[in-house]
Amino acid sequence: MKDRGIRIVAVEPLYQINLGYIARIAKNFGVSDIALVNPRCKVLGKNALKYSKHGADLLHAAKVFKSIDRAIGNRFAIGTTAVWHKTGKSFYNIYALDKAARMLRKNNIRDFCIVIGRESTGLSKEELKRCNMSVIIQTPGDYSTLNISHALSIILYELTRWLGNKRIVSVYAGRKEMRALEKLFGDLVRTHSNIRDRKGVEMAFKNVLMRANPTSKEAKAIAIALSDKHETMNRRRISRA
Repeated sequence: MKDRGIRIVAVEPLYQINLGYIARIAKNFGVSDIALVNPRCKVLGKNALKYSKHGADLLHAAKVFKSIDRAIGNRFAIGTTAVWHKTGKSFYNIYALDKAARMLRKNNIRDFCIVIGRESTGLSKEELKRCNMSVIIQTPGDYSTLNISHALSIILYELTRWLGNKRIVSVYAGRKEMRALEKLFGDLVRTHSNIRDRKGVEMAFKNVLMRANPTSKEAKAIAIALSDKHETMNRRRISRA
């Protein structure tokens, strides 16, 4: 099976059996890149290897990191949560899983990492904030928290169904253009002394930008406007000095 441009990031996994299942599921979906952040169990332990089945080679090749930032790197990161209130919905891109899949397809995002939280407490608010979007699996039962390996299998199924299609030439802005817009907006926000929650405002713009899914032409037009606005404010500040 063709290798996917996907990384699975497991944060502080506690049980070998879950590590084994993660590797097995990764193998099922053609994912070969597994990153572990401060694992709390023996990565190549007896049960981990036993339950990984044909995915044992992925455990042997798994990369271990001391921080979630290093594990994610520059990849588009998708966080996972079973608790809505954790995300601070006003400043986080949180989607039901099917909507998240549509957003990835709409933006033609094929290379990303899925960040799986701890078995006990999941991902923290700060860790979710580090991700570009968060997903939640809505279940009809009263108990909505899934085992991390079970959740991973559902997420991978939903997010990779369309990846078998040939890569299309997209007219939409890529990650480089989007990041340039985010930087320009951040520079502008930092010139406003009356904005207290600057990080929150920047996060809000980032979320709106992703939902808007601008074309490259639109992104360039916005970039010009933001650049001109920033230069105007700088000139005013210098003249008042």
